Amino acid sequence: MTRREICKQRIFSFGFFVVLICGALPSPAAEDDGAVRGLIERIAPGHSRDFIIKTIPGDANANVFEVEARDGKIELRGDNPLSQAAAFNWYLKHIAFVDVSWYADDAAKLPDRLPLPAEKIRKTTRIKERFFLNYCTFGYTMPFWHWRDWERCIDWMALNGINLPLAQTGNEYVWQKVWREYGLTDEEIRAFFTGPAYLPWHRMLNIDRWDGPLPQSFIDGQHDLQKQILAREREFGMKPVLCAFAGHVPEALKVRQPGMKIGRIRPGWGGFSTNYGCWFMSPLDPKFKEIQVKFLRTQLKEYGPSHFFGTDPFNEIDPPSWEPEYLASVARAIYAGMAEVDPDAIWLQMAWTFGVDRRHWTDERLSAMIGAVPQGRMVLLDYACENSELFRKTRAFYGAPFIWDYLGNFGGNTSLVGPIRKINQRITAVMNDTSLTNLTGIGTTLEGFNNPVVYELLFDRIWAGTNLDLSAWVRDEARSRAGGADPHVEKAWDILREKILIDSNPIGGHGVIFQLTPSLHGEAHKMLSAHVSYRNEDLIRAWGQFLQASPGARTPASYQRDLVDVTRQALGNLGLSLRAQMAEAYARKDAAGFKQAADRFMTLGRDMDQLLGTRTEFMLGKWIGDAKSWAVNHDEQAYYERDARSIITIWGGGLTDYAGRQWNGLMRDYYLPRWQMFIEATLGELEGGKPVDRAVLEKEWREHDLQFARSTNGDYACAPEGDYFDLSRALYKKYALPGPSLAALIHTKSTPFPSQAASDWRFSVGVY
Repeated sequence: MTRREICKQRIFSFGFFVVLICGALPSPAAEDDGAVRGLIERIAPGHSRDFIIKTIPGDANANVFEVEARDGKIELRGDNPLSQAAAFNWYLKHIAFVDVSWYADDAAKLPDRLPLPAEKIRKTTRIKERFFLNYCTFGYTMPFWHWRDWERCIDWMALNGINLPLAQTGNEYVWQKVWREYGLTDEEIRAFFTGPAYLPWHRMLNIDRWDGPLPQSFIDGQHDLQKQILAREREFGMKPVLCAFAGHVPEALKVRQPGMKIGRIRPGWGGFSTNYGCWFMSPLDPKFKEIQVKFLRTQLKEYGPSHFFGTDPFNEIDPPSWEPEYLASVARAIYAGMAEVDPDAIWLQMAWTFGVDRRHWTDERLSAMIGAVPQGRMVLLDYACENSELFRKTRAFYGAPFIWDYLGNFGGNTSLVGPIRKINQRITAVMNDTSLTNLTGIGTTLEGFNNPVVYELLFDRIWAGTNLDLSAWVRDEARSRAGGADPHVEKAWDILREKILIDSNPIGGHGVIFQLTPSLHGEAHKMLSAHVSYRNEDLIRAWGQFLQASPGARTPASYQRDLVDVTRQALGNLGLSLRAQMAEAYARKDAAGFKQAADRFMTLGRDMDQLLGTRTEFMLGKWIGDAKSWAVNHDEQAYYERDARSIITIWGGGLTDYAGRQWNGLMRDYYLPRWQMFIEATLGELEGGKPVDRAVLEKEWREHDLQFARSTNGDYACAPEGDYFDLSRALYKKYALPGPSLAALIHTKSTPFPSQAASDWRFSVGVY
């Protein structure tokens, strides 16, 4: 069987299984410790009997957990199930040395005989709200997840004490019911929706119809999945953040309901053509509140109650009017419908909307919109506090409650970044600032899943009290990721803490040179930057330390991911030096030297691709396989594959390569062919041919990108291939050891580029 045939067999088998059981699973039996005991059994099968779970009173205005040995067992105490889950996580990391991944493919490995705590541990936090996810995560990471993936992710959230998760799955099922009541056909409604991976931007009033119509099978399947998600989140006592109406309506509604006041939002978001622009209903139209109420009541019937609703009018778009009173009227209309359905409703609003366009969102306009909602009923998510704490520029949002959030990445870029010192310092500052009486929580708004250690630091910091010793925390984290104390893994992570995960390395728009538009000098790419703010030599030292880990330390999935990630990043950084060799040979008009450097450059790219195939989170085949598993026939398989390919490549409009993934298969078949075309054209020039015609090359690259995104015939592995450790060690010997290898190049600081960093570009222009 070919890889493709194996993938197909798995896809159809899994899809049939999902059809049989989706939505039919009963909720677990309700018992006092049922949620946490179920969590323990899923993470550590057979070990739930080793734990005693008890509920204890919380401190005044604080959550609390305790861990202690009791009669040969481990007693987990907490004031609620999430505190008890956090206690379990503390035990796993600090006593059993076990790290639990947010990916379902990574099984946690516990010792057969669980060690007992030597002393009682007690932790408290006054941070009552812990927020998680971003609308974009539902496009860049989760669009094709099934219950297996969600179940592990919710378990990870529980272990990290998260109680306010964004829950946007299945919105379209509810909207379909509402729009039917206004005379729209299912064909018109499905055409209004985008493809699965693009739904976040449809929900945020940015684009309509792109990659649609949305299959009915997906709408129905997401509805069933949302019920499972919400049931499990509520078991833990989480407060899922559901959706509300912000004024976004189908264009077809103008024909079906000609009396409604519907206008067009100025099209062009993200470079999309006018065909994909959105329509907005005036908040002054009495039908505005009616639609809000219909939606919320339908959602309540389908998905159950929630007092938290996320909705964000005018995200990265211009409202019909910038008059403060108009903006206030929008806010009043949105909240009035919420309050009619739920008098205790709380509106979560992205502050990103305001921070990314401060030129228009002046204090007068922003305060008018926030002030139109009753005090305490709008909570602002300060979306990217590692870059800019907007609350400090808006008099703490004029007194409205807010949540401090770490964004961490744009599009899920595959890059080893995370300003852990800054995160620790800034959270410490807000937690200890007694003047911030309206700080109601801390969380993360990650666009995609990467660099898990950084996010675990953020949620651990919440329980750490007045101060957190970062070096000690990283040491303990290293031990949990290696399954115990290992001096080499601890040294590797100490290097990463001190030299690599630094504040000066921006969190967004990261790539490696292989992903950039081919050029011998500078950066010809507006979405990605290959610049790093550290010496690659330091990263190589960490790589070498990881490779010296004991066989036992190499068992956990967390160690394996760390080694592959560090290897990937070090090799990607090396590509800059090899490109410099090509540039030097070109300047000398040395065709043979250019070809030799180009061959080494392309070999390095292919070596990276092979390495990435040893871990599922770095595999295009896994992403495509998950997408196709939602199909009910071969036509839908092709549809889902195109949707999955395009979001991580051409995107649409002017957002090509925004996601910037370094994945097995994607490097080989999407990024490297551009460089091969460039190298062949340049070599032809050096050998006496015509000078490189850049315009012709750019046209060929664009055709290549489009063809890749629209293809459905790639033979990509669905499961890892090769031994991650053997391959990393071989690559270290090939590229990093002293001798006639590339060591002289790799032990250099990456050449900085004069062009503006991609992350700065996003904050100045506002592309989400």
